[in-house]
Amino acid sequence: MTPSEKLAAALSEALVPVARLDPPLKRAAKWLAFAAVLVGVLVVLHDPRDDLAARFAEASFAVPWIASVLVAITAGIAAFQMSVPGSSRRLTLLPAAPLAVWLGWLGTGCAAELAEQGMGALGTSWACLRFIALTSVPLAGVMAIMLRKAAPLAPPPTMAMGALAAAAFASAGLELFHHLQTSTMVLMWHLGTVAAVTLVASALGKRALGAPAY
Repeated sequence: MTPSEKLAAALSEALVPVARLDPPLKRAAKWLAFAAVLVGVLVVLHDPRDDLAARFAEASFAVPWIASVLVAITAGIAAFQMSVPGSSRRLTLLPAAPLAVWLGWLGTGCAAELAEQGMGALGTSWACLRFIALTSVPLAGVMAIMLRKAAPLAPPPTMAMGALAAAAFASAGLELFHHLQTSTMVLMWHLGTVAAVTLVASALGKRALGAPAY
């Protein structure tokens, strides 16, 4: 056996089989299922609102709530798709439509309330901030662990999509038990917290995912 053949044999003996990653959509489905269970359990522990049936009959509640869930789903799918080398950054546009509906619907309600009530439409709800932040952290953490295995080449936008998905899920869950009386308060506290979580995750994306950005 030649030296080259001996070297090749030695190297092959040291090889460890690597489990093949599931397709992006399958991994996204696993994370979405985990997120739905976690948020559902937390909602039950916080006691769901007793007027949910009536609230879902109102477009002012149902439309932005459904849009927030769609933001979570599409952003989660985008994150896992972007973790595949060679994927396009245009995937960040995947949650754009439901996000526009969410922002647009709440923004319209916010403008109407401010015109009618003035600054009286504003309010403070640290419970919103606390719940969304505390729920988003474990969801974004699990997302980061799952994404690291694929070594995405664009960590900041990939992690931003993951954080947006996590925070949007938390915001949707919060609506099921926490009473906010105005669209202005929802816009401030829900979307404000979602935006903050997404921006922080984007800034930490390279470190969180342990991959070089190109």
